[in-house]
Amino acid sequence: MYRFAYTALLLLALSLGMASCQNDGYDTGDSAYSYITAELVLLHTNSNKAVAYATLDDGSQLQFSNKFGLKWAEEADADYRALLYYDKPLDGSTSVKARGVTPVPIVSISKPEKVEQMYTDPLGIESVWVAKNKTFLNMSLLLKSGSTDGDTQQTVGLVEQGRSTDADGKQHVVLEMYHNQGGVPQYYTVQQYVSVSLTELNADVVEIQANTYNGKKSWIVEK
Repeated sequence: MYRFAYTALLLLALSLGMASCQNDGYDTGDSAYSYITAELVLLHTNSNKAVAYATLDDGSQLQFSNKFGLKWAEEADADYRALLYYDKPLDGSTSVKARGVTPVPIVSISKPEKVEQMYTDPLGIESVWVAKNKTFLNMSLLLKSGSTDGDTQQTVGLVEQGRSTDADGKQHVVLEMYHNQGGVPQYYTVQQYVSVSLTELNADVVEIQANTYNGKKSWIVEK
């Protein structure tokens, strides 16, 4: 079962709160035999809630030379979407040292009838791509944020606006970005990864439409 998955819209308390760049730290530094890299992964916890291994978006797996747990990985035998920083060995070894981990939300798709009011406040989308192992559609969002004295939150999500089948039998789906700035000040830009399960989406071609700071734009990716 994937964690950080939501059946409704995703609340982002930016600094970023629930989807923040909250890293569980490890020793830093390089060696002559490795270099630090970052990749989107699925972290798999064992029966003791410790991280057992990671599956990369190309389907390969990493084992960890330094065993660790995560404050936000609260369940045993579960999968957690994350951005993993680790020492990548130059000799091709699959046993690595973790340097830091940031949770990545898995956004579920909302139906239009489930959305009481459709917000399309502008946001930035840096990139959209499909994982090499065809498990996730990934997005790099650029959100404006700032500190306030009040309890303000942004909300982002994806709303399905249409489906069709082409002459080749491919399933097309159109998703519109939901974004409610929620009164959060726009002092600076925060980058945030989110993922969508392609199993849940059940489509061959995905078009994402969004209201950006440069007008309405669309991104089309194929599974």
